[in-house]
Amino acid sequence: PMDCPDLPEEVVRVCEAIVRHAGSSAAEGTLAWDAAQELKPSKYAKGLKQLPPTRKVSPNPKDWRCEKSGDTQNLWLNLSDGFIGGGRRFFDGSGGSNGALDHYLEEKAKGNVFPLVVKLGTITPHGADVFSYAEDEDDLVLDPNLADHLAHWGIDVMQMDKTDKTMAELEVDLNLSYDWSKICETGEELHKLHGPGFLGLKNLGNSCYVNATVQLLASVPEFQARYADEDLSLRRSASGDVAKDVLAQMAKVASALLSPRYAAPLEEPRQHELAPAMFRRVAAAGHPEFSSGRQQDAVEFLQHLFEVLEKAERPAFAAGRLPSGGGHPASTTAGLFELSLEDRFQVETGEVAYKTRRGENVLQLPVRVEDATNRREVEAARTAAADAGKARAADSKEPPALFKIPFEACLDRLAAAEDGVTFRRRTCSKTVRLVNMPRYLLLQVQRYYLDEKWLPCKLECEVPMPDRLDLERLRAKGLRHGERELPEEPQANGGGGGAGAVAPAADGDAEQVAMLSAMGFTDVQARAALSATGGQADRAAEGV
Repeated sequence: PMDCPDLPEEVVRVCEAIVRHAGSSAAEGTLAWDAAQELKPSKYAKGLKQLPPTRKVSPNPKDWRCEKSGDTQNLWLNLSDGFIGGGRRFFDGSGGSNGALDHYLEEKAKGNVFPLVVKLGTITPHGADVFSYAEDEDDLVLDPNLADHLAHWGIDVMQMDKTDKTMAELEVDLNLSYDWSKICETGEELHKLHGPGFLGLKNLGNSCYVNATVQLLASVPEFQARYADEDLSLRRSASGDVAKDVLAQMAKVASALLSPRYAAPLEEPRQHELAPAMFRRVAAAGHPEFSSGRQQDAVEFLQHLFEVLEKAERPAFAAGRLPSGGGHPASTTAGLFELSLEDRFQVETGEVAYKTRRGENVLQLPVRVEDATNRREVEAARTAAADAGKARAADSKEPPALFKIPFEACLDRLAAAEDGVTFRRRTCSKTVRLVNMPRYLLLQVQRYYLDEKWLPCKLECEVPMPDRLDLERLRAKGLRHGERELPEEPQANGGGGGAGAVAPAADGDAEQVAMLSAMGFTDVQARAALSATGGQADRAAEGV
């Protein structure tokens, strides 16, 4: 249509806008990234120094050029002196010409502080991408006076249209197109599989934790029988908006994964991949983290999904929308994984106490580098690499040196007693046992730990999983013959707090109370949580 001289200018502009329109999926991904960014106003925006405008910046994108390289893409306007330069050059040579940053550094060397730049092509009446090169910010920022700062250079934001991708859109594109095999399949010999149950799920931008969770559930026979939905009854019985019906969207994804509809033969050059966008939207609705574009923990999402499905499945069982399970009591999806854990506390005098934790669905498996069978070799290899100045790049062909930790060693640590635990104001040892053996047992390999600075770190290791697993030695026995029970603590009555008052923390608990208080909890909340969890600070932090 652009070559037709008879078309009115307004029609041409509408056609151009349609061509540039990103679509609802891309727009939602960008909004998620924008929400995750939490941009703050730049402290340099108020009172920003702007030189006298000896020239005006053309509103026509065709006139924009990097004043250093002549590039016409990825251009940034310095709001202080009107200089137009290219965006940052990345470590691999990609990106822009680096003209805007080079100009900032040159001016700074002269004593001029011109930190704020705006990306040309993203300016609209609603705002634009603004970046601060100042060392104490060095990030995307907000400029509350952006319209005035742009007007200084002759740009009327009310007349500007978006012609380039924002940084949020570029982030989404990167997550969708990045070749993750560079970091998770290096050096591995892979064999292609196809057919029902072997379909891949598309990365929707930091959505690998969602995909991993869905693929896990799709391998469970009871889940397959419930959500394969071959006759479409589950989707057709949705009341109201199908797009917001959790069961219908779960069935939609499961049916696509488990049916032969999308299972292309291996000889076909293009294999199908599923994009569970609607399912992710309804499963994450209202959750501040899972509805964002940030990376998340798969176990946390799985437990969240269990809660979402359980709220939808229970009324569906009662209404007959979901099958009851062949005459057996209906079990929710979460119920297939549910287990109860027994905590046994033993004080120095030999007295014991038992506490049962119900409603658990994940057994956490401790992992320690001390149990690695190749610890000496891995540490030597890493030291040699550090001495040689080698940085392990993501595209390196050499696989990283990983600790190999036997599964049995992790199981031994789970079964062993944990010393130094505070329970009922007394120091004791604690062991964990399984009250029941669930239909399916979920194990979480705890590779994250807190270093000496209380910062989370990840242990890079391999823990080979056995084909058969015997957990009989972890079965709970309850109070045994000859054991003496630890007396219950007396209820606190003084202090005017009434029967529900929380007693002050003992001297041994003061450090734990202080740690929880530093996280933002009140002293009363910290003491109550420590009391309820037997003095375990990590569980108390989760419980509060």
